[in-house]
Order: sequence, then C-alpha cells, then structure tokens
Amino acid sequence: MSSNIKIGDDAVHVPRLKLGGSNWVLYKDRLLWAADAKGYRGHLDGLAREPIAPQATAAQAAGTAAPGAVAGPATAGGDAGATAGGTVTPDQAQVTYEATLSEWRKGQANIKQLIVLNYSAN
Repeated sequence: MSSNIKIGDDAVHVPRLKLGGSNWVLYKDRLLWAADAKGYRGHLDGLAREPIAPQATAAQAAGTAAPGAVAGPATAGGDAGATAGGTVTPDQAQVTYEATLSEWRKGQANIKQLIVLNYSAN
C-alpha cells in the first residue's frame, strides 16, 4: 500500500517502505519530493528548527508582570502593564513566537504523518 499526497491538482505517489528496506531508494526520493512539494522538506533535513522563545522581561522574571505581557504606561490606578480598560498589552515578541511555534509544530506533525503512513510494519 502507498499514499498519494495531494498538491493542488497533482499528486505525488509515495510507496510504502518495505520492512527489509528493499525499496529504500525509491521511498526516500518520493518522500523527499512529497515533503518538498508541501513545503516541509526542512523538517526532514533539519533546516526547519524549533523557534526559540523570547527572553522574559525583568518584570516577568521578578513575577510582577503576567507572562506574555508588556509593562506599559501606568494607568490612573497605578497598574503598570494595564491599559485604561484594565487589559494587559500582549508582548508582540511572544505573540510572534507562539504563531511561529504553531506553524513549526504543524510541519513536524505533517512530516511524521507522511513517514508513518508510508511505513510497512509487517
């Protein structure tokens, strides 16, 4: 059995890897093609690295600010990091990191799925 990876109107046929590895060369080439076509090749060759979390601010390290919050100007009540409406301003670096991490995890999961779906355990 094998799977077809849809790419727009085209499909890349990835054969199942046989237990003894007798079709390794064909499997490897097709797996690389499919990963490349989907934009996940870096997850196979190690070029796609897990993003590094931003450093905590001094206020976060001291425990006086909420994680992912930026200390903003003090409001009338004297609460630094809160806006006039009483909400915390999100740290843009943290928001960007979380979005990037989510995309990286999605790529990792897709590659794992591609490999597992095309491996014959018997």
